[in-house]
Amino acid sequence: MDQNNGLWQGGPWERPSSAPPQLPSLRLPPSVPLDQRRPVLRPRRPRRKWKWPWFAGLLALILAICVATAALESRFGPYFPDPDPPDGLDRYWSHEDTDLETDPPSIPQAETGTGVTLSLLPPGERPLPYAEIYHLASPSTVSILALSAGSQSTGSGVILTQDGYILTNAHVVAGAHEVYVSPHNGTRTYPASLVGFHNEEDLAVLKIDAQNLTPAQFGQSIPLQIGDPVAALGDSLGYTGTFTDGIISALDRELDVDGVTMRLIQTSAAINFGNSGGPLLNQYGQVVGITTVKIVTQDGSAESLGFAIPSQRVKYVVDRLIAGQEVGTGVFGFKVILQPIPEGGLLLADVEPDSDAAAKGLLPGDVIVAAGGYSIHTFQDLSQVRQGYGPGDSVPLTCLRDGQAYTVDVLLIPDAGS
Repeated sequence: MDQNNGLWQGGPWERPSSAPPQLPSLRLPPSVPLDQRRPVLRPRRPRRKWKWPWFAGLLALILAICVATAALESRFGPYFPDPDPPDGLDRYWSHEDTDLETDPPSIPQAETGTGVTLSLLPPGERPLPYAEIYHLASPSTVSILALSAGSQSTGSGVILTQDGYILTNAHVVAGAHEVYVSPHNGTRTYPASLVGFHNEEDLAVLKIDAQNLTPAQFGQSIPLQIGDPVAALGDSLGYTGTFTDGIISALDRELDVDGVTMRLIQTSAAINFGNSGGPLLNQYGQVVGITTVKIVTQDGSAESLGFAIPSQRVKYVVDRLIAGQEVGTGVFGFKVILQPIPEGGLLLADVEPDSDAAAKGLLPGDVIVAAGGYSIHTFQDLSQVRQGYGPGDSVPLTCLRDGQAYTVDVLLIPDAGS
């Protein structure tokens, strides 16, 4: 935005100069090298004094169990963790921001162009209590294990279709040689193939050979308001099916993650390592975001700063990954005044001559009051609508000119800054 004239630089200039402060961000890590794991801090317990004969016998028993476990693993292949391990087992994760993989997993490639698309439902008829939200969403949430040379990562995922399309974060499976998916009941583990992967959008679609799964209900992220109740579900620190509640803290939050600018939902719902790829649920039990990142600080003072990819953007990316098409960022090709006008809507300040908006007759002074079927009151409203589209997609705009309404379909142009 130009601080002197208050314009939002749309079109190919779409990079406001008044960017939010650079916050220390850390993507939930895709892998934890075995030699870098550290125990999660927990309250100290009273120490017991061990007499030497007892200690020696216990040490011998532990060594015997380790040898037997190693033999079984080499005989039967990789072990997928028990979804409900007994109390008292230590959990491990890395405090360091390790070098993150960005390449797709080297697993079998699944078919694309199958015609499968993601549907976004309107809000439900009534808000649900958290217990109902959990019981509605948990059958559609899965655990994911990704194995690579010398390391492994665990994360979460969401079931897209009853025949085995699975959605997760790209960073959960990046660089993996094997990927396994386990439904919430933990009765079976499926090897996964790759449908599509996009590192910058941090989304990946997997396919498992399964039937009669329970697809998640996806809702629209655009109607969300700051203060709305939400919940996150996933394998937090390895604890399968952890359910945490919170609110929408901010919408359309611009965040730099590993050198990529993302526009995300901010939430106070607790998100930890292992939640990656899991659902952010609205008060109707619908998936309105895919958890992706949290803010951490070296002194551990940051709290309740989690982020999720809006479902409107998720649909755009997922539909193109399944179709085998390219994913891109599109812009309208005009400038608008950031401050809403008293009559409502956004005032056009300039239109890029080479844009489709200019070809369709949009002029400075026109007022945008609706886009993509949603009312437009603020720049944030327009930005959220745009996330559901890409270059070449047609977006219906309703505008006012001299008090008269007209509607045109405007094709988005590629973002020159992306």
